[in-house]
Amino acid sequence: MRASLSLLSLILAPLAIAQRPLPALHDGTVLDEKAEFRQDGPLRIAGHIKLKGITLDLRGPITVAPGADLELDDVQIKVSDPSGSANGTSSLHCEGPAKISIRHSSMQAQGSAHPIWALKGELSVDDFQTTNAEFHLDHVEAKLNDFAIFELEISKASHVTGRHLRLVFLSTHTGDAEEVNFSDIPAGKSFSQKLQMGSQATADLTDTTIKLFLLYVHGRSHASLKQIGRAQLAFFPACRGHLKLPQGMVGAGEKPVVVPEAGASDCAFRFQMQNVNADTWDVYAGGEADLTFSDSVIDELTANGHAQVKVTNSDIYADWLSLGGNAHLLVDHSTVGAQRLAAERPDLATSQVRAHGQSQATFDDVTFDCGVLAGDDASITIRNPVKSPAYLRRAGRAKIKTEPALPIENVDEEKH
Repeated sequence: MRASLSLLSLILAPLAIAQRPLPALHDGTVLDEKAEFRQDGPLRIAGHIKLKGITLDLRGPITVAPGADLELDDVQIKVSDPSGSANGTSSLHCEGPAKISIRHSSMQAQGSAHPIWALKGELSVDDFQTTNAEFHLDHVEAKLNDFAIFELEISKASHVTGRHLRLVFLSTHTGDAEEVNFSDIPAGKSFSQKLQMGSQATADLTDTTIKLFLLYVHGRSHASLKQIGRAQLAFFPACRGHLKLPQGMVGAGEKPVVVPEAGASDCAFRFQMQNVNADTWDVYAGGEADLTFSDSVIDELTANGHAQVKVTNSDIYADWLSLGGNAHLLVDHSTVGAQRLAAERPDLATSQVRAHGQSQATFDDVTFDCGVLAGDDASITIRNPVKSPAYLRRAGRAKIKTEPALPIENVDEEKH
């Protein structure tokens, strides 16, 4: 027995030595060695920090203090989150303008992890390869070279010069009342173009390849799009009316298509499209919105405040289908969830219906391709599903009713 324990100790010893806790990082720290470190829990970066040659197993969020200067040189980051964690659990957030330089490094998401970096200040990248990660730029001066990432958002007076970028999503947010114009952005083909992005941001891109162009339109802004290879279009309605959100080639030929259609709603935002390949739409309803969507393809759908949303004869991918406040959702004769597409769209791996607050949702004659979670005082009713949800989970004081009866699991809400 003692010999067996000694043998086990010899086997486990190299594993314990191989990975060490990340030491405290103070102003002036230079960590330069070929070694693997692990960070559990929050990490704060302040002052001038340089990491070189290390492998970092990251299992918590990073906060970057205003004025910090962080250098990553030949750093391999592995981001791990507990199963079922929300996107961005192990994230990076700049509290104010900071300087971040990244050279010859990588960031790999493990399991369902989806790291999200919210950046401010100066950003320099030369050879940074990532998987299933996002960078969101807010008042950033950036020079990017040889950069691969799931989503790069360029908004809020950010200015980017980029060469050899490989993106799944190139995204931008408008201001509350502006006109933006985008044209000749291909999908899956290299292009070079100077773009006036939303909210006074700019991008000078050379040899850049994207799979989707993602545009968030806020308030009363108007967007004109022409010759876009593949687009995902998002808006934040607090209005009333009936909308159709088309998929496929929209506005083919000389006549553009406008969403919303004239006279169909009192919504002030506008999408004018000509030869645009519309992939999906994102709807973030709030306030006193009272909207009906029919014959639509919706990727993300959220409803908060006192929003009332009805969806019929449509496809809701439920990448993020979230209800809160006193929102009401009715979905009938539609498909909800898209786990069938997770192999080609990693963000859909966590497709799920989530209802919280005092929200209420009713699903009639729906084909589910995801699970359902209700928490707080939310109420969910499912009647005559064509295909039942992958699971039904109830937390807190939430209620789930099904006709016919389906199994419901009681869970600890903190785990979700």
